[in-house]
Amino acid sequence: MVVNRDNYYISMSLFDYILNIDLNLAQAILYLRLPFWDQFFWRFTYLGHWLIILLIALIFSIFFYLKQKKYLIIPLFVSVLGSGAMTLIIKYLVDRARPGADIALYTESLASFPSAHAALIFSLLGFLAYCLWRSRFNLLLKIIFTTIFGAVIILVGFSRLYLGVHFASDVLAGYLVGLLWVLLVMYFSRRYFK
Repeated sequence: MVVNRDNYYISMSLFDYILNIDLNLAQAILYLRLPFWDQFFWRFTYLGHWLIILLIALIFSIFFYLKQKKYLIIPLFVSVLGSGAMTLIIKYLVDRARPGADIALYTESLASFPSAHAALIFSLLGFLAYCLWRSRFNLLLKIIFTTIFGAVIILVGFSRLYLGVHFASDVLAGYLVGLLWVLLVMYFSRRYFK
């Protein structure tokens, strides 16, 4: 087998570049820490915890059932469970270490890459935003709720950085996993779930 050294060095330099950005951002966030923000982000990060995500998905599935929109229940859970499963598989394959104790405010047991909190919150709220835009709500309500959903997604991702339990590339990868599942579910729900 022949190894192309040029491609190897390009990929390694890209990896080093991303790692350097991750470390610099993690160090910069240390200067933002204050007791108030510690408590705020400690609580806010739980919006991306898998139990809270499943509880919110269950509440919305009941809402969809009562509103005669049962066809949205399966895509909702496919989006959330699919992104969660994919995140766990990638975590197992990549097995990236979490930020060190000098950065992290607490410890997490699973691997760092990608962020499950970021993936789950994106897959849930991204799908709900899609449902909202396909509904008959007026435009102003759609804009307001989409803005709130977007802010929650960003703040949950940032909470993972602030608390020092993830690197920026972990959160961005989590967002991509969530986006992938929202797009897949959008495609299949339009095609098969009328």
